[in-house]
Amino acid sequence: MKCGFVSPVRGGCFSTGNAFSLVELLVVMAIIAILAGMLLPALSRAKSIAREKACVSNLRQVHAALQMYADDANDGYPLEPTEHNPHPDLLNALEACRSGLVRVFYCPQADYMEQYAQSPNYTPRGGIDSVRDTPTNQAAGNVSYIYFSFRTNKYCAASPGGYWRETANFIPRQLKTTDVKWLDEAKPQLAGTLSDRWVMSDFFRQGAPFPHGRSHARGVNVSYLDGHVDLMRGRPRENYR
Repeated sequence: MKCGFVSPVRGGCFSTGNAFSLVELLVVMAIIAILAGMLLPALSRAKSIAREKACVSNLRQVHAALQMYADDANDGYPLEPTEHNPHPDLLNALEACRSGLVRVFYCPQADYMEQYAQSPNYTPRGGIDSVRDTPTNQAAGNVSYIYFSFRTNKYCAASPGGYWRETANFIPRQLKTTDVKWLDEAKPQLAGTLSDRWVMSDFFRQGAPFPHGRSHARGVNVSYLDGHVDLMRGRPRENYR
């Protein structure tokens, strides 16, 4: 047997015939790195899909609560001052904080979207919001979703246009289980059926990325008046009904 190492103590030798060479170790490490590089994007995508499914579940639960409210309110959904935050009256109407329902008013991507909600660089310019699930936001009625049964468009004095949404597209109305009641007769009534009417949607600001890792031109999750939740593809102002 050919000795690979002579022991200074016992005069014997140890064989190195079964040891890994440096080249072999480097090859193994390279293979592991390649496999990890292939696996990590798939894990990230799976996590993103899980968050999106949780968001869809949130919207369904909120809409179920709204339908229960309408059953006791002459088929009318709660009517908010504006489509955007804050919504303390909505949370109170659904008894969300007392029942624990308040948690479903916050998207799993809220922490990611907070940076865009807090930035004054997106339309409306100068507009600041908060969409994270915190005790302060729960008390104030700041949620992650936009609600479309409202009296007037939200005004922002710092914005050149003055409003959070395009007033020609996002028209004030009260949602009812049978359809909508338009509150601004000077603007055209948007055609649509129960399956087209928006109830709630993901948070969005013009120019900012959509939640759930999508590009701005892709879409947002929307709950509709007939009870289903689906991905609205395209720009909200063009597809809102």
